[in-house]
Amino acid sequence: MAKKVIIDTDPGIDDSVALALAVNSPELEIMGVTTLFGNSTAENTFRNARYVLAKFGASRIPVFPGAAAPLIRRPEIAAETHGESGLGYLVPEELFGEGAGSVPQQAGAARFAPLAILDLLAKSDEKVTILALGPQTNLALALAYDRELMRSKVAEIVLMGGSAGAPGNTTPVSEFNFWADPEAAQAVLQSGIPIRMVGLDVTRSIVFHNSLVEKLRTSGSEKAGFLAELMRFYVGFHREYERLDGCIVNDPLAVALAIDGRFGMAQPMYVEVCCTDGLTRGQSICDRFGFLKKEPNAGVYLSVDAATVIEFTLERAVGRVVSPEDIARGLELAKIPYKHG
Repeated sequence: MAKKVIIDTDPGIDDSVALALAVNSPELEIMGVTTLFGNSTAENTFRNARYVLAKFGASRIPVFPGAAAPLIRRPEIAAETHGESGLGYLVPEELFGEGAGSVPQQAGAARFAPLAILDLLAKSDEKVTILALGPQTNLALALAYDRELMRSKVAEIVLMGGSAGAPGNTTPVSEFNFWADPEAAQAVLQSGIPIRMVGLDVTRSIVFHNSLVEKLRTSGSEKAGFLAELMRFYVGFHREYERLDGCIVNDPLAVALAIDGRFGMAQPMYVEVCCTDGLTRGQSICDRFGFLKKEPNAGVYLSVDAATVIEFTLERAVGRVVSPEDIARGLELAKIPYKHG
């Protein structure tokens, strides 16, 4: 039986790859997609989610727009990482203007995402898994509206966010999703709902080397070419900021692990999020050795089979257009620092 899921996301280049994986995985029954600020504005991420779902033949899935800002902070978006539209070099006029392709209009006004999450949970005859690929604001708001429903009907939250030991990608110690709304991340981690945390410790191993992106671009597959075009922007960003001739594609790993947890190894830990300002804003403090004597509130992934996850993601999303050898070679090449010039 397929696992019922709600995908909460902020597309976003890597979110788009994650959506392509999810809609092509029969293990998942996607009840709805909720969107929010993060990699781009709330308006853009709502449009981007609908556009990507349509691209991959899943326009039937309802999309609900959510939080435009954190719980108590001003919104910060990752335009440097994902482009002004959130989809790399693609611009809103190309995506959503006349002649941009079929992005179906939803009937009626879309329900606010946190309320839509509660509606979907209430209507489900079984527990639901939430795949949280962006900041945790929508989930924190849903908890504020109806904590008991969330606790009783959510089987688990599989979230991409935080880090137990890897360097941050927004400050030296903070991952972007937690940094964007640390108060929301803390609220979700303290909710009592089972959580699997897929952080930078493992997502940083999901590297699409530029040679692999080029293979996708020239594969002759329209869907593979679309993902390659998105990742072309990502490669440029990672070259500039990480000296990597490729890109780290974080979010599909959370989807893959929701489908099959055997792709990686997790350790139960107690996790808190730093909600003060400064360099430690959004830092996830993971009590790996039990110093705090508190019950674990998350299973934190510390290792994954990166090559298998990349192969699984691409085969599901776009078909068998690259070989395991292409993937293995790309992962080896990614270990060599990129030299400018």
